[in-house]
Amino acid sequence: MRSELQSPTSDIQPGSSHRDVLDIILGFGSFTALVVVVPALILAEGNSGRSSAWLVTMLILAISGTRLAVLIASGQRRMFEFIFWVFCYVFFGLAPSVQLRSGDMPTTTQDLDPVLDLPTAVLALVGVLSFAIGFAIAARMRDPRERAHADSVNVTRLTILTVVSLASAAYYVGKIGVGVLLSSRAEFAAVENEIWPDPATDALIAAVSAFPIVVAAHGWWSVARVSERKQLPRLIAIVLTTISLAVTNPISSARYHFGVVWGSFLGPAGAYATRRRTSLTMVGIVLGLLFLFPIADLFRRQDVVNASRSSFLSEYAGNGDYDAFGQLSNALLYTATMPFEFARQFLGVVLFWVPRSLWADKPGGTGVVLAEFRGYRFTNLSAPIWAEMLLSFGLIGVVVASILFGILLGRLDKRFLHGGMSGVNAIAGSVLPFYLLILMRGSLLQATGILIVLIGSMLFIADWSGGRGTTAGAKAPPNGRQSIS
Repeated sequence: MRSELQSPTSDIQPGSSHRDVLDIILGFGSFTALVVVVPALILAEGNSGRSSAWLVTMLILAISGTRLAVLIASGQRRMFEFIFWVFCYVFFGLAPSVQLRSGDMPTTTQDLDPVLDLPTAVLALVGVLSFAIGFAIAARMRDPRERAHADSVNVTRLTILTVVSLASAAYYVGKIGVGVLLSSRAEFAAVENEIWPDPATDALIAAVSAFPIVVAAHGWWSVARVSERKQLPRLIAIVLTTISLAVTNPISSARYHFGVVWGSFLGPAGAYATRRRTSLTMVGIVLGLLFLFPIADLFRRQDVVNASRSSFLSEYAGNGDYDAFGQLSNALLYTATMPFEFARQFLGVVLFWVPRSLWADKPGGTGVVLAEFRGYRFTNLSAPIWAEMLLSFGLIGVVVASILFGILLGRLDKRFLHGGMSGVNAIAGSVLPFYLLILMRGSLLQATGILIVLIGSMLFIADWSGGRGTTAGAKAPPNGRQSIS
């Protein structure tokens, strides 16, 4: 795997006509596919007359697709913003447009009131535009200061994390069984529930066994980049990467989880080493979510492999995997009929570690809360970020929180774009943007545990001694910037 710190290549030199042509091709091609061809396919399917809300969701699709095309053409590694717009395009643009025009709403969010369709679509649009304002504000803010010593990897603590993560993975695989690890998601979940019947315990063990090893693998790739003797750290990195990809595999693992793990290794593979690679990687991610993501659900049920797709758009009609619009509609109905409890759901996320034995009325995940409110039998539903904000902070809070979140993501992108992609910076910049998709889809309570494990693992191996300890990855490129900036 090639270093992300390699010198700039000819395809990214200022004034390069070859780069300009590539910009035009990728930008125009992406715009044509996302903003012209896909909407044309949706409009060609006909309209059931459910509501006019599809006009607003198509506008979200156009805005998101246009911004994605611009990001792809620029080739800048703004992966947090990129993943945000990917989420908006698919979950609040493409999917609800198909569902609203066909009248085939997700089966998991039944009995949605068509009267709420338009307010829901408008709220989604307001959230999208508020995030965009946050990104614009972040772009005008001063670049984050470089602190190379805080980005270094402490090899001693990385070794400890490696041993602990391997032991956790071995325990998990030993309890589950290698055969079950490569079985259907339904069989895998059944075995998990039998071994660890408490959902909280199950989720904790699964997180600790699968994600610290991801950070450890990335850590050794960082060490291999700057080490004079690369053979041993590279060998360790290869072994840990292989184990990580096997534990979180596309057969038995949730699609979002293995997408985070597998996608994170694009970084050490050199996928962002130049602007050209970054642009092509972004195109691949979009194509993967549109075409490979549905296929990744083939082994969801035991002894059943479902590869049937009547058309490209059929993936979204009635599919509960794309219930973000329906859950936002349920959130609007919830806030209109239930007493408002300021920040209650948010506190449940922040204090997720408090056991229910000490907090009897601790709020559940927002997806579950909304499902129980509507009387759904299946309660393991998503809750998009705007539904979380709405229940905790109200309509005004959606705008304010979206702007603040947009600023945060924009600042993170600038940090990773200009901070010298080395050490812990490289790890966070490779892993966390992909996990943003899970956070955006929600529920936050269910997603927080793994996020804490990831961040905690990164902080543990980070060196804070100013380079005085046994470290690796503290060096930035000679010009102090990433080669693609």
